[in-house]
Amino acid sequence: MEIINGKNLSQEILENLKPFFQKHKIALAVISVGDDSEKGVFIKQKQKAAAFLGIEFLHFHFDDKISNRLLREKVNEIARRDFIKGMIIQLPLPEKININALANVIPIEKDVDVLNERHFGQFALGRSMVLPPAVATASYILEKYRITFQDKIFGIVGLSRLVGLPVSIWLSQQKQTVISADIYTQNPSQLIKNCDIVISGAGQPNLINKNWLKDQSVVIDFGFEKKDGKVWGDVDFESAKEKASYITPTPGGTGPILVAMIFKNLKELMESNFKVKNRSRQLTTKK
Repeated sequence: MEIINGKNLSQEILENLKPFFQKHKIALAVISVGDDSEKGVFIKQKQKAAAFLGIEFLHFHFDDKISNRLLREKVNEIARRDFIKGMIIQLPLPEKININALANVIPIEKDVDVLNERHFGQFALGRSMVLPPAVATASYILEKYRITFQDKIFGIVGLSRLVGLPVSIWLSQQKQTVISADIYTQNPSQLIKNCDIVISGAGQPNLINKNWLKDQSVVIDFGFEKKDGKVWGDVDFESAKEKASYITPTPGGTGPILVAMIFKNLKELMESNFKVKNRSRQLTTKK
């Protein structure tokens, strides 16, 4: 059994990105609403990575009493600032906030999380310039550890907009066999036990134990919940590691890699935008 060290992998990614951002002085904006200690953890992780890369980090925090209309106006104002090249809406949001309407305010060329509906549609059709960070993270882990897709069955636990849904879509694009389970699935453990690679983003602490898992399965856990002053994943790590061949811990597993992939998306969106601008200049010059 091998424990996947997300901190080390994240550092490798950030080191490779650093030369690019040293040449381009830009800002990343993070929008949060209301108080949530879990959000604070993720925001600090992104702020630390931005500092390492030399990116200006701008955190715009709004009171949870703000209206949907005013919040969209504020986000639109932020989006129009040219030096801000990437934008993140830190989830979760208060229930009254319309996440889809808010995400659609973010221009696709600045949407590092692929939350904008048109951007997500491009991804679903295989036309997006970048992958949703959870997809990029899962793909990177599988590639880094040379875990082949051949003759494998994937199990997805949880079908959230950030993890389960995009990962399922991506695996379908790769022509892979996928079994998905969510809160409406009967006997999910019996379904997932048939799977060679299990990817979870259910947000339910210690949901998955060794009884859910096939021998020598690969376990990639995106769950992150605080309970009794500790951080827990969806996977009961101590139990699951008895069955797994590879497994991500929580914390220190997928989280750091996912943060690094946000900045990789930022670089790739900027490069794509540079190409569009250069083509426009060339056309203008020809005229």
